[in-house]
Amino acid sequence: MQDEKSAACFLLHCQKFIELVRVGALGDAVTYGRIELAKFFKLPPFDDLVRDCVALLAYEQPQKCSAGYLLEDSQREIVADAVNAMILSTDPNVKDSQSCLRSHLESLLRQLTVCCLERRSLNGDQGEVFHLHRVL
Repeated sequence: MQDEKSAACFLLHCQKFIELVRVGALGDAVTYGRIELAKFFKLPPFDDLVRDCVALLAYEQPQKCSAGYLLEDSQREIVADAVNAMILSTDPNVKDSQSCLRSHLESLLRQLTVCCLERRSLNGDQGEVFHLHRVL
């Protein structure tokens, strides 16, 4: 892990807090927030997200509040992408910061998807639609 105030570390702490709220462990979420999220409060790049996380505690149905977006799968994907990029950036063979955004496998799967879509397009949109999740 990078330092304790890195963006990846912050996102992981937020996600842990969010998951505690998701399962209804509000007391644990408050304790965790006081210990871990408090470090990021008042830091300009993180302040808004900390506020949104804490706002989840104020509602009986947090998924319906303005900060409810944090409980969606897309938030988990954002955190996973950030952690993935951080891990890939530790590769000593990485020559530029853009190449650590995707693993070689992810790049190949994206290329496969594009090729299948292009092939279908060239056939007048005839044939089976390609779904990567079915192939995997």
